[in-house]
Amino acid sequence: MGEHVETLVIGAGPAGLSAAHALACAGRTVTVLEAQAYVGGAARTLSFEGFRLDVSGRRLSSADPAIRAFWTALLPDELEIAPGAMRLEGEGRARRGQPGAALGALISAKLRPITTSKTLGEWLTRRFGRRVARRLSAYAEKLWALRPEETPAQPACPSFRSEAGMRPRQGTGQLWKACAEAIAQAGGEIRLERQVESLRRDWSTGVWTVSTKAPDGGEEIFTADQVISTMPLRELMGALTPTPISLFHACELMYRDQVTVAFTAAPGRRRAPALAEIHGAAIKAARARALEGEALALDYYCFEGDALWTADDETLIALASAEARRLGLIAAGSARDAQVVRQRKVHPIHDEACDEHLKMIGLDLRLHFAGLHLAGRAGAHGDSAEDQSIRTGLSAAASVLSRVVAPSRIAA
Repeated sequence: MGEHVETLVIGAGPAGLSAAHALACAGRTVTVLEAQAYVGGAARTLSFEGFRLDVSGRRLSSADPAIRAFWTALLPDELEIAPGAMRLEGEGRARRGQPGAALGALISAKLRPITTSKTLGEWLTRRFGRRVARRLSAYAEKLWALRPEETPAQPACPSFRSEAGMRPRQGTGQLWKACAEAIAQAGGEIRLERQVESLRRDWSTGVWTVSTKAPDGGEEIFTADQVISTMPLRELMGALTPTPISLFHACELMYRDQVTVAFTAAPGRRRAPALAEIHGAAIKAARARALEGEALALDYYCFEGDALWTADDETLIALASAEARRLGLIAAGSARDAQVVRQRKVHPIHDEACDEHLKMIGLDLRLHFAGLHLAGRAGAHGDSAEDQSIRTGLSAAASVLSRVVAPSRIAA
């Protein structure tokens, strides 16, 4: 028999920690299992000599007062305003990331109205006009590896809303370290370096058995009444026993991975924005971010295992420094102290068949895996809203607290 807890949370990223915090503060017993040796997931902050790097590069942005209250309660005096994203279009000048209701967009909408936006391409055209939409399409392809005409509108649209948000003074990792500390103080537990390998639910008792690989390579067994999973949905379905009938659908789900190259360099002719989306198709990088001092980071989106993901660090550093020079962000030959960070499964991809796959997976989980709740962007294969992970984590916790045993609804 393994250790028993009321709720097991798989993953110590924003979604898992948000859920565990809500449960622990409500007096429930909860244990978080994290495969890595750190908390925060893609929202962690790394410290290098001379600068800090937020791996995800995301701001804290939400219209939900409960989520804003959650941040403020954890870091009441440590949040500061983070500006919205700018747009960099190759060699051209920087522009505001939110084009707004430009005259061209209004004229286009009047002459060629689109009553409903089924695709991201239609939504961009309605909001910004055809001319701006064509420029934005290059960034959309970098982000999802799909043309806007092939991307459903709803999950993708939040990526093109570029309002200002909040940021902890020491990076987003500061928020999630504070959250982990609050969980421990409330009686919860976080087990690092526990890679979940299988999950099984006993039909007669309703108890979940979760097998993990411990730091020493041995097996550890945990049992729980309910499970909240933030594992990428495709990986979760492969770990469930018995094999879900919707495993084929799960295998069709796709994700984008991220490679970040950060370095210090002498400034170029253009001041590096705090956050900029690079819409020029000739530049492979999707985002540029100014860090502390004279440090700069370029983000690339790719697929795990492709040429960009598997390239050696020297090649990636050479590519990033060359593109930063082309953008005018650094002086030639000045890049130094470079660091390369790879992060898996940062963006779920929503193609034309995704809704059908998610519908079948959701039905399978409701019928055969009661007590399993999904959370997180990758865990629920959700939309691109800035607060998606936290929102789904709190929703999963609410389901547990209300004793709902059907799985939380996945995005569809």
